[in-house]
Amino acid sequence: MFDRDFEINYGDSMSYNDCAIDGYCSIDPIVYSLMEVLLYELKQLTYYYIKMQELGYENKELKSQIINYLSVVLIGYEFNRKEFEELIYRVHTEKENVKESYSSICEKENIDCQILKSNIKFEKFNLSSIVNQGEQQAILRNKILNSDVKNIYEIILNLIKSASIRLVELKSYTDDSVPEEDAILKLFNSLNFSSMQESKLIRKINDFAKINFQIHQKIHKLKEQYYGKISLNDVQIGVDSGKSVLVSGQNLKDLENLLEQVKDTDINVYTHNGLVVAHAYPKFEKYKNLKGHYQMSLDNVQYDFSSFKGPVLVIRNFQYLLDRLYRGRIYTTNLIAGKGMTRVENNDFSALIKTAEESQGYSSDHRITKVKVGYDENIVMQKVDKIIEKIKNKDIKHLIIVGLLNHAAMHSEYFGEMEKHLPDDYYVISTAIASKKDNVLCFDSFFNSSLIYKVLTHIKEHVDFDKFPVSVFITTCNLHTMSHLFNLRYLGVKNIYLPVCTSNVLTPNMLEFLKEKFDVKQVTSDALKDLKKL
Repeated sequence: MFDRDFEINYGDSMSYNDCAIDGYCSIDPIVYSLMEVLLYELKQLTYYYIKMQELGYENKELKSQIINYLSVVLIGYEFNRKEFEELIYRVHTEKENVKESYSSICEKENIDCQILKSNIKFEKFNLSSIVNQGEQQAILRNKILNSDVKNIYEIILNLIKSASIRLVELKSYTDDSVPEEDAILKLFNSLNFSSMQESKLIRKINDFAKINFQIHQKIHKLKEQYYGKISLNDVQIGVDSGKSVLVSGQNLKDLENLLEQVKDTDINVYTHNGLVVAHAYPKFEKYKNLKGHYQMSLDNVQYDFSSFKGPVLVIRNFQYLLDRLYRGRIYTTNLIAGKGMTRVENNDFSALIKTAEESQGYSSDHRITKVKVGYDENIVMQKVDKIIEKIKNKDIKHLIIVGLLNHAAMHSEYFGEMEKHLPDDYYVISTAIASKKDNVLCFDSFFNSSLIYKVLTHIKEHVDFDKFPVSVFITTCNLHTMSHLFNLRYLGVKNIYLPVCTSNVLTPNMLEFLKEKFDVKQVTSDALKDLKKL
């Protein structure tokens, strides 16, 4: 028997998408105003960067900085306001410098300069002034833009932020030029022009979907080149005795850097949340300090962090709000730290290692269970080829994909009901439904969206999605859900079902907009009713 502190709290109902559970429900109004100013200054900086680029002046370092800044905007925790203020000042200064250079070149070469009007004027560059300008900018934007255009802007911004996060990680593995950076900045620059028609903005979104999917494919390919081809592994949930560090976030390179610096110590390292995918890559097997995965709840980050007996490393790009309870023992590799966090600079983890050595640690082993992580691609594709043959022979009339952002306990009852009533000529490929039915194929891949994309891409090479119905059920809402939605649209999937999302991720207004403009659907509480509508 395990102590109650080590029971896994998987939950059993739709309520597990509640704000109180996932810890990401609201944002400090001051931080919201700071975000407004940061985005506004970044838009103008991007405008002048592109103008300089059009004149033949390229600045790769500045381009990378803008992408880095954009990736920061997606982070959910409460920022250290002083650091945020300093960041805005850097962006503002860079914008003014590029603007001055652009004006100087225009004057020198007798070119008609196109200078953007700025709605933000700083009387003093301090927190109070920045917050005031942010509030005014938000009010102005709401006056200028109608509801539909505001929704389109939000979609564009979400796609840009999500793509920027992936590009930051992608560039950890290559020094090559990444043309997708330019595509991101061009799309971001379109937000500078409030007069742009709705239809043109929607075309831009649909065009960017191809770029977004390319980024996803590239980063997956580079990670497999760097860490080895994904394989199917068993991962231990729980802890071993000894001093420990918990690592949560999305950037595998940050995890690797930490493991390199603790490899000559006795400190145990555990992954958390989506970082579990690290255990699917062969290169991480060489690190003896990487002991397994620590996660007592599939949704409650607050509980996991507070119950862990050691420091926590929040790597790029963590997406949850954190309570003050944990401050003092959380470290981060993000560009800006949260309140009470210690920022790791220049990949120097010595302070974190010292905290781990001085922490309580675990006096005994607490083994809970094992989960499957990763997949054997050859076996997967052999099984998918058999499904393709069945589709061609008309033995399957409708293909349903369940997963992408999987292992959401809140949907276990829903998909169990769907499986029970599944028609014999329907077929399900799932990363979430365990079933013994002949027309359900389950891959227990645990958070691997790359598997769903590989399967869909392979099927599309042999099946016309315009003529054969394919439905995809995204099982979890997070801040990358919008990105996945448009990736699926790019692949030709017509029927995309979203789960019930909290309003901070997807507002009711945005959901209605997606339904109307992009024919996106949402699951109801009645799986049988939804199944009949497919």
